[in-house]
Amino acid sequence: MKEKIYIRDFLSLLVFYKKPMAIIMVVSILCLVQLSFILPKTYRSEFELNIYSKYFKNALIQDVIPGMNSIAEMTQTTDSMVKETLNDEFIDQIGNEFNIYKKNISPEQLSKAREQLRDRFELFSTGGQSYKVSFSHGDPIVTFEVTKKVLDAVRATFINTRIETIENAKKTIQKKLESANVTKQITDDSISANALASKNPDVLRSEILKINSDLAALRMQFNVHHPRIVKLEQRKATIENWLKDVEGTPAAKAAAKETADREDMEYTDAPLLMAGDKEISQSITAKLYTKFNDINVALDIERKSLPGYIGVIEAPQIPNSPLFPKKRLFASLGFMLGLIFCFGYVFYKEIMQYTPVERARMMAKDLKGEYFGSMPHIEEAGLMTNKAIVWEEKKMLEDKSPSARITLQKIENA
Repeated sequence: MKEKIYIRDFLSLLVFYKKPMAIIMVVSILCLVQLSFILPKTYRSEFELNIYSKYFKNALIQDVIPGMNSIAEMTQTTDSMVKETLNDEFIDQIGNEFNIYKKNISPEQLSKAREQLRDRFELFSTGGQSYKVSFSHGDPIVTFEVTKKVLDAVRATFINTRIETIENAKKTIQKKLESANVTKQITDDSISANALASKNPDVLRSEILKINSDLAALRMQFNVHHPRIVKLEQRKATIENWLKDVEGTPAAKAAAKETADREDMEYTDAPLLMAGDKEISQSITAKLYTKFNDINVALDIERKSLPGYIGVIEAPQIPNSPLFPKKRLFASLGFMLGLIFCFGYVFYKEIMQYTPVERARMMAKDLKGEYFGSMPHIEEAGLMTNKAIVWEEKKMLEDKSPSARITLQKIENA
């Protein structure tokens, strides 16, 4: 037959052991709370950035620097740039600046300390274009200063990387333009030399007008003693002398006219042969000038706008409470351990320390009564026979307690 467990028995058991259980709970909670004061503390400071999509896309330079349209690609780029900022050199700079590294350590110890310092950082994307960086350390001030330094370094990396990319594109286009200008100048000089050799008055006058235009442009930037201005002045004087000689005598005019006609034919035939190449070169140069102008405009815009492309959702703060250990967490842990210890104590007292007979005797003693033994379990079929009575008498004879003998004696006298 199975025994039933009643709630009132359980409650009475708790009431019976209430004093030792209360002592166990209080001691357990106090010990764990005190342990939270003794253990070394760890503080954490963090910041969260939002990299706007316009950082990755710019219409003015999209033909030179392709933009990114995928959120996944933007997230991966952001992650790689943040990790690039926290390179070994930057980690060592933090370790030495804030005295996290020990002084005069070997290369093996430096490598180990660097990895331990790197493990204090947590880098992860918070969805979309947001990114969070956190740092943990035992000193709250150092934690805040390191996090602030990392924020400045990450923002500088994003801004400088963008500016350097645009400047590299600008330098490349500028070199192409310089090369195209040199080629054009050589071609123009050769054509001009052939035209001037004919000493055609119209060609000479046209050259003088061109030189005057160049001189006017140069005088706005340089003084009259600049080598380029002096060289053009000498060239202008030479051509003016040629023009005077050509216009002076009729024979010279006729000879110059004949020579000019012949040279003009050669001069006009040569460009016709190279007209296709010249048009292509001019088209390429025009496109390069357009791109170069767009790059300059984009560079000016980016220098002013880049800081606004990087938003700070959460700025670093000086931590007020430690990340570990937390007093509430340790108090809760002490409460749980107290419950376990209370259960163990009651279990030991009720099950392991006394046998059922001993516990019954103790209860009888507490109630100022006397224990006579346990009654045997009698089946229904044995109630009508004498076997149960014989078995009961035998059982009481085996029990050597004085109370059992007195009871047996009373039964026999009856």
